[in-house]
Amino acid sequence: MSETINGSCLCGQITFDVHEPKAMGFCHCTRCQRWSGGAGSAEIEVEGTDFEVTGGQELIKHYTEEGFSSVAFCSNCGSSLYAFGDGKYYVGAGTLQDVKLRPQYHMMVAYKAPWDEISGDAPQYPESPPED
Repeated sequence: MSETINGSCLCGQITFDVHEPKAMGFCHCTRCQRWSGGAGSAEIEVEGTDFEVTGGQELIKHYTEEGFSSVAFCSNCGSSLYAFGDGKYYVGAGTLQDVKLRPQYHMMVAYKAPWDEISGDAPQYPESPPED
């Protein structure tokens, strides 16, 4: 059975669909802290072929730093939308409606903010989670 989750930026001008989400997790790296303005980012992992922008493509701006995933944001409202790298999208969970997934991991915990207290029973990895 195919699952599709709709998403948008804060102003609603950029819309997108996630088909067949693979996993949900939290990244606590310093880049995600700065990108989100918080403790890190809650993200939904999806294969590149399962992510589709359905509106507002012209408003999407990208920031790319050598050696890291490219991140996308809305040039109108500033919403952080997704990161893209290695053929996968990591879509901000807060941009999506009706997410039924539960967090499956915390990654980059070695870099978490000193005030960030992680709770729940999802496994914590100092760097990236092991490959499946």
